[in-house]
Amino acid sequence: MLKKCCYFILLVVSLFSCKEKAKEQVKTVPVTQPKQDAPLALLMREMYLDMEEMKISLEKKETIKSYLEKHQAILTATATDPKVKDAIFDQMAIGYLESLRQLGLGPYELKVSKYKIVYNYCIACHEKYCPGPIKKITNLQIE
Repeated sequence: MLKKCCYFILLVVSLFSCKEKAKEQVKTVPVTQPKQDAPLALLMREMYLDMEEMKISLEKKETIKSYLEKHQAILTATATDPKVKDAIFDQMAIGYLESLRQLGLGPYELKVSKYKIVYNYCIACHEKYCPGPIKKITNLQIE
């Protein structure tokens, strides 16, 4: 009987010690916060949606809304990696903005070809700086 009692006590102690170890392990797992997107990344997502809207308008032969003022933020928005915002990036951004301005000018018949120039600036910049979104950007192409 004493042996059974000792085994029972050992069993209970070992069960409690396992539970305590499990609790300790859970407590030591570090909690990490998701990295916030930089303003430039958020702007690029908006720019994608705006380009999508332009494409749809062109395909339906509707008036294209101007996004020039909104997209000017590309020159000042902070990038995830600050080294990205170099002189070449700035020149590409200026070219993009100028092509976007040109899209709003002239006869409607030229808008598709002007849109393609805007689109090509997006692709060229992403080829140089951030190739990840290129596959998604190709959805904006007009044949």
